[in-house]
Amino acid sequence: MKKARRILVGFKSPDDVVTLTDVACRIGARNATLYLTHVIELPDPTPLDAIVPELETTARKILAAGERLASKSGFKVTSKTLRAHDAGAALLDEMKEKKAELAVIGYHHRRSLGEFLLGTTAQHIARNAPCHLVCVIPPRK
Repeated sequence: MKKARRILVGFKSPDDVVTLTDVACRIGARNATLYLTHVIELPDPTPLDAIVPELETTARKILAAGERLASKSGFKVTSKTLRAHDAGAALLDEMKEKKAELAVIGYHHRRSLGEFLLGTTAQHIARNAPCHLVCVIPPRK
C-alpha cells in the first residue's frame, strides 16, 4: 500500500487524540491531509440540531488538540464535528465525501448493552469502510 494522502481520523474521546493522531501522522505521506472528525452521537428521539453545550465543548477541545498535534508534524489539517444518531454511518459518509484513502479510529473495551446487541461503531466501520482502516486498540487495564 502506498502512503495515504487523504486520512480521516475519527476521535471518540479526549483519550484518543494523541494516539490516533500519532498513528495517522506516522502512516501518512508527506503533505497528506488529515480530516479530524468527532461525532456527537445523539439518541434517536433527539433532534440533530439539539443544543448540547457540554458535548459541543468537548468536541471543540478534542479537535483543537488534534489540530495542534497534526500541524506540528507538518500535515494539512481540517477538522469537523458531525452530529448523528449513528456514529458509524456518519463516519462512513464522511470517508466517502472526503475520498479518504485511510481511516484511523480507536476502539474501547467498555461495551454497552446496545453494543452487545447491535455491535460497535468500530465493527460497523470495519465491515463497511470504503478505504483502508487502522483500528487502534489499547491494552486492557
